[in-house]
Amino acid sequence: MEYCLSGINPPFQKMLYYSYRSGSFGVGAQVVLSVYNASCTSGIQTHDFKTMKTFQDYLPARSRCGVLPTAALLLSLVIAGSACNSTTIPEPPTSLEPGRVTHGEDHYGTFFTYVPTTAPQQPEILVLVHGTPAEDQTEAEDAEYYVTNWVDFAETQGFILIVPVFNQENFSSRLGDHALSGYRGLFGREINADEWLLRLVKAYQQTLGLADEPFYLYGHSAGGQFIGRFLVTHPEAVKKAVISSAATYPQPTTTVAWPFGMGELHTEIEWDADTVRQVDIVPDKQKWLAATQVPLTVIVGLNDTAELSAVLIPGQNGRNRFTIARNWIDAMAAFAAENGLESHFKLEIIPGKGHSMSGLISYSQGALISE
Repeated sequence: MEYCLSGINPPFQKMLYYSYRSGSFGVGAQVVLSVYNASCTSGIQTHDFKTMKTFQDYLPARSRCGVLPTAALLLSLVIAGSACNSTTIPEPPTSLEPGRVTHGEDHYGTFFTYVPTTAPQQPEILVLVHGTPAEDQTEAEDAEYYVTNWVDFAETQGFILIVPVFNQENFSSRLGDHALSGYRGLFGREINADEWLLRLVKAYQQTLGLADEPFYLYGHSAGGQFIGRFLVTHPEAVKKAVISSAATYPQPTTTVAWPFGMGELHTEIEWDADTVRQVDIVPDKQKWLAATQVPLTVIVGLNDTAELSAVLIPGQNGRNRFTIARNWIDAMAAFAAENGLESHFKLEIIPGKGHSMSGLISYSQGALISE
């Protein structure tokens, strides 16, 4: 028999299930499992996880609406049915309040958004992907830094900004040599990084009535690595993209395995001692070719010439961001030409600039709106 622990975060589903099976629940335990209440329409609430006292605090608001009063332990187990699928995870909350940076909380992580006061009736969506946070910075602070630096551009151009927070625990944001580079390679502990980004975008597209319209993408440094791999995986989803100062790119050769090339990847990723995911990736050559038809600008500062560790740049042609970017643009152009296409990728070298998001931001913004 299968049981449905609907609306509960997965770690606590597992804890409660095995506690139930082993009979380890004690009388008066401060734990409540609620039957999923499909009629409840409350939104997701943001919680301070440090102050939570009982299991009820870990329930999304939609599930808490159905909590049953009890003097002792109440365990409501529902035989699995239509509720035991992905639809039990609430959709990401969408804020359309203009002129204000908002911090939303989804099942898989948090994210920032900004809706400009100048947004047209059918606005464009621009997703910003942050890089590796500084040692004294949290991932959320890094993402917020990105969105605040792009607010004026959003107001001028009418773009809605979405900025996912790729944290260390679920997306290995700080350690590029862990979990096959984590979100840089589109990987994630519970959900792949690209799938989570698409989930957030889809929520706003549905709210705005934009269907599956392609959107704009920008990423700096580690975020730029994400953009390159997202582009060759989901070319149909991207209208235009800018990569700023990335260290690695997906090379168009099957002799180098994903995420650094077009070769197959079959392995296990150990996120920690308790979380190991089997990964089987077979890159689609046709999607890589389709990616070359998407307008992409790669921007690198001429002074961004620091030599990179070979451990962090497998399969790359070059030892610094400048030469690696230049050689990748050439390789993708040759790949397109071999298949009867002309690549729409271009490289912009900025004199006097190094590895700086803020130093290259005006060039990146200009590339996004250029014809």
